[in-house]
Amino acid sequence: MVDPKNITNYNLSDWELQEILLFWVCVAGKTADIIAKSLEKLLKSVVKNAELPFDALKRINQEELSNLLKECGIGCYTIKAKAIKSLVNSGIDPRICSVDDLEDIYGIGRKTSRCFLIHSRPNMKFAGLDTHILKFLREKGHDVPKSTPSTKKKYLELENLFIKYAEEEGRDIAEFDLELWRKGAYGQED
Repeated sequence: MVDPKNITNYNLSDWELQEILLFWVCVAGKTADIIAKSLEKLLKSVVKNAELPFDALKRINQEELSNLLKECGIGCYTIKAKAIKSLVNSGIDPRICSVDDLEDIYGIGRKTSRCFLIHSRPNMKFAGLDTHILKFLREKGHDVPKSTPSTKKKYLELENLFIKYAEEEGRDIAEFDLELWRKGAYGQED
């Protein structure tokens, strides 16, 4: 099962890599702990033996997947089912795909693609601009929206700003992101 408090892992098996990418698709706009449990329930219900998650999800039609997502407690189930079906039928290799490859898939945007990459591969220079990073940038005195920017120009501007702070502090981007998220979501200090 995905552990949102310890999401960064650069040594994932193919199964785990597919699971974590599915997690990032499902968690958009939702609570990480709940989605982790809901995704585990979903995968237990569809994956057989040593089958990979993508292969199992390919067997299920979109309507059936939508119903399963709803039963498992994954909200926005119709949209998420479409995104998951697009992902698993895309032929994408989660081990080597790029941000652009991911963003070409229905339902995967800048934040989701970047969160997946920074937490599954070392030395990625991206930022998943979620509320915790935006809050950090506001606290640093920047004019930053409360939610993830929808325009590419604004997203990239804020992403570069966050990366600059991480580099100035000598921080790994994934670790810094996770530290800020834990602080915001759980009130934890590392």
